[in-house]
Amino acid sequence: MFIGLDCSTKAIHAVVVDDQENIIDQYKWGSSEKDFVDRFPEILEKFRGDLSTINNTDLAMVEAAIYIQNPRTTLSIAYVVGSVWSFLSSANVSTQLVDNRRWKKDILGKGNAKKTDIKQYAVEKWGDIFTEQDFADAACIALWGKRSLDVIKEA
Repeated sequence: MFIGLDCSTKAIHAVVVDDQENIIDQYKWGSSEKDFVDRFPEILEKFRGDLSTINNTDLAMVEAAIYIQNPRTTLSIAYVVGSVWSFLSSANVSTQLVDNRRWKKDILGKGNAKKTDIKQYAVEKWGDIFTEQDFADAACIALWGKRSLDVIKEA
């Protein structure tokens, strides 16, 4: 099982993919608080509380923090990504950070793929099962992890 995690300042989205690239489950940990300072601890507490549900994974892939024009947003995403990575590491879940351009290039064929490209690919592969764009992103991140591990096994 492979889990892909897409972190934002509003929520953590995760999708679990099996060895046959089927989607097994989708998770979201979020908060309705308006301010990031209030949302951050609530999101992480929910995620930490559910870690036992993802312990049976071969690999967790977390999209690395991305640079956004707004420095505050960039830092906030980095806080979430770092915390998720830390919690996974503490739970002994093998984890790898992946740059968004890397997984987009390997899965979609272009590193600068747009949200619509990602959603279209995900819907073509798995059907129209994604209630939010971030689930499609997380599914593709999980798929990247699964395929990356396959390449390592073949070498």
